[in-house]
Amino acid sequence: MPVGDVSDDHLFQVRFCLTRTNDRSYFSIMNKGADTKLVILKAGLKMASRLGLESVTIGSLAKATGLSKSGLFAHFQSKENLQVAILRYAGEVFAENVLVPALVVEGGLERIRAMAGNWIHWTEDLTDGCIFSSAGNDFKNRPGKVRDFLINQQADWVGCLQRLGESARRKGAFRQDADCEQFAYELYSLLLGHHYYNKLLQDRETQARQTAALEKLLDAYR
Repeated sequence: MPVGDVSDDHLFQVRFCLTRTNDRSYFSIMNKGADTKLVILKAGLKMASRLGLESVTIGSLAKATGLSKSGLFAHFQSKENLQVAILRYAGEVFAENVLVPALVVEGGLERIRAMAGNWIHWTEDLTDGCIFSSAGNDFKNRPGKVRDFLINQQADWVGCLQRLGESARRKGAFRQDADCEQFAYELYSLLLGHHYYNKLLQDRETQARQTAALEKLLDAYR
């Protein structure tokens, strides 16, 4: 379902290509080429999550998928294009699991809670690592199209969080002078903190702490 069909305030006008039509693909036009590309991107995302995006090359991915290097090159033309395509596909998966389900929830505090819950479930289900976090570390000081795409993608995500706050403010759940840019910063920090606290420290109280922290954050903007 397109974002605009369920969002009364167009909350998530982001660059993610939400064109999923069934469980087989996220691409609009399904043909043999698109099916092959999906297989490549799924394998590329798995490899990047486990080893880091920089480790994904046309050669390494050809070996992992059993496809020819010339075939992969025909799809992507360069290593950078391949890495950008993997980030774009990861964004589609993220949006499908985290953003879109939150749109069916009424705007305001419940939508914020739903989005945060979806995000937490998504990160907890990751068996390898978070491609966005690892790519941010790998490319933060490396100018180029991969870094540019990643920055724009993350800016879109932060913008989504800001619009969550703006929606809550319009509906009266937040006070009218609430700084939604600051809210986005604090919510993003909370979610990232939960990810590292849960995955690295493996504290048994992480979920309870996250719930308490989220409610404290929401209270601060009411």
